[in-house]
Amino acid sequence: MHKGKRKIEESELVNPREFMSYWGLEAHEATRVKPADSATAQINIAAAMGVSADTVAELEDVCGRKALFRGNEPKKKANLYRMNEQPPQSELQCLKHQIAENKKREKFSYDALIKSHMKYTTQDVFMSILPAGANLKEIDPEFRVPEPNVVLTVEVNKCLLQGVYTQTLKERDVYLVLGSQPLTDLRDKIKCSSDRVIPGDYSNMPDVDPQTLQTTGDMFKSSFFLFENVFYNDMRLADNKDYSKPIIAWANDHMPGREFTTEEMSEHTFFDLKIRLGHHYLFKHQGNCEHSVVFTDLRLFNATDLQDVRLYPVLSITRTRGRDVCQSCCSLSAKWCVSNSPLIPCEPTLMCGNCYKSLMYNKDGTKISDFQAYHYVS
Repeated sequence: MHKGKRKIEESELVNPREFMSYWGLEAHEATRVKPADSATAQINIAAAMGVSADTVAELEDVCGRKALFRGNEPKKKANLYRMNEQPPQSELQCLKHQIAENKKREKFSYDALIKSHMKYTTQDVFMSILPAGANLKEIDPEFRVPEPNVVLTVEVNKCLLQGVYTQTLKERDVYLVLGSQPLTDLRDKIKCSSDRVIPGDYSNMPDVDPQTLQTTGDMFKSSFFLFENVFYNDMRLADNKDYSKPIIAWANDHMPGREFTTEEMSEHTFFDLKIRLGHHYLFKHQGNCEHSVVFTDLRLFNATDLQDVRLYPVLSITRTRGRDVCQSCCSLSAKWCVSNSPLIPCEPTLMCGNCYKSLMYNKDGTKISDFQAYHYVS
């Protein structure tokens, strides 16, 4: 091993069904009990510790989260990240540096430079979109999550650039999936811009609503997951292709001793997998669009989770997407990709709808030159 490089320890293989069986009957019964309110929780803690309820209440006042606040903090939690002045009588160095950093971030060039090197696309900003109040309404027994069950947290990173190696994979979406769900449920939930591409030259039809056009996601649905040397191919449609065949053929010639197998994605649930938490696996679709898939957590399903099986896989967190700006007005978002025109500054050029219609067409709507234009999706 080269000097300066440390060995990365891999986690052990775990099977979600075996993980669920490790827990006894009492643990599974406990997951069905909804959390008690604060007063009941204090009584239960007092009984378990063999002390009075007053002692537990005093411990909560002294050691609880409320003891960390001094009463002069912003009322909205989001504003804690944007404080311009350090609270009085506070000597925390982390606050001092945070306020100084926020002031430096007011300069756009510095803010953009810092964010370009961050794992997440924005600082302290994410959108948690768990359905609010979903557990408050009655659910038909046929739609309740089958128990016992497990919940896996799956992180799907943005697509990897072909031939480009990077040490930083930016998290894109985080899903909560059930162990009893087929792999195809997660495959259908994954969103990618390559599935929204509208193929073909539409320079002769600039006014056609792109929502009515067929996308690559509608035409090409072949894909696979690669988990622990097993290719799980999506073969639900008759014209789907087995992407794993040429890969396995190449591996047989270049990776002796490594055995790969194939399975049908629709015939296996997450209970059937053997995975390593924190390990990067592969999801591939649209021929060469690859995503890193990471299982970050595995736990028992409990009463605080969403109880309606139709809501899973749950998109629990999604990161903000960037946008590409029109190269003409440098203001609006790009909607068209134009090529082979003497009027564009570079090949190809991204344009918004307004600049595209104004520059590339006459008043009567005819093309000024013999160019090609494609709907652009960022």
